Amino acid sequence: MAQNWWEEKTSVDEVTLEFRVGGSGAPLLILQGVDDGFELLPYHDGLAKNFRVMLPSLPGFGRSKPPPWMDSVDDLAYFMLDFIEKLNLEPVSLLGVGFGGWVCAEMAVRCQHQLRSLVLADAFGIKISEPWVRDIADIFVLTHEELARLAWHDPAVAKQMKVPGAPGLSQDDLLESLRRRETIHMLGWRPFMYNPKLLRRLSRIRVPTLVVWGESDRVVSLEYGRAYQRAIPGSHFKTISRAGHYPYREQPEEFVRAVADFLLYGGVSLIADEETGA
Repeated sequence: MAQNWWEEKTSVDEVTLEFRVGGSGAPLLILQGVDDGFELLPYHDGLAKNFRVMLPSLPGFGRSKPPPWMDSVDDLAYFMLDFIEKLNLEPVSLLGVGFGGWVCAEMAVRCQHQLRSLVLADAFGIKISEPWVRDIADIFVLTHEELARLAWHDPAVAKQMKVPGAPGLSQDDLLESLRRRETIHMLGWRPFMYNPKLLRRLSRIRVPTLVVWGESDRVVSLEYGRAYQRAIPGSHFKTISRAGHYPYREQPEEFVRAVADFLLYGGVSLIADEETGA
């Protein structure tokens, strides 16, 4: 990592929350996905060149214990809004990937004044099909090989993920991964990884929004991403080629360029054939 990173702690709603900070500039809060943990990745370093990046270990995701009252994603959304207020970050840009994208969307429909802008990358959280149609692959019952085929454009590079079944996974990494999954099961199991009311509520979002999606994502499809974008007024949609569910891992330079261009310049350099919400 080229940027300097340091760790801090704060108390929010009687929870001790650990988070990493790196870079300088306008604040950018990143909420990670199911299997990203507290790990620093190249895209964090790329974004820290232009922003003061904050990367929390969400309650129950390894470093910070969940409080007994937190049993739903909306509890986590309100908690993170309290975190923004506690650190006096307003207005802050939000970037959420996967499960973290769901949390960011729930934050945005509840509060506008605390936010500067919003980026959702391959996010969970909405229901777009009939009740009997599965929109989101059940990643928790898949083998490592099955998940690699669904989640990656190039399954051969899936070995970098610290998930159960990955070759060479240490006991500590395995326990941390299982702890994250246990927390996500508690928060988002029924219904599975979505809020049936969220799709309709997305129209409340008024901050500049970019929805980013890996073209080869078969965990949550490209159409799922476009439905997310169409529901948010005035939002932009950007695809990342040669990437699956983790475009920030498979194509970190293109991902950073798309996010940074949007946050710095309002999306003027996004390619012309991408959609913009009505």
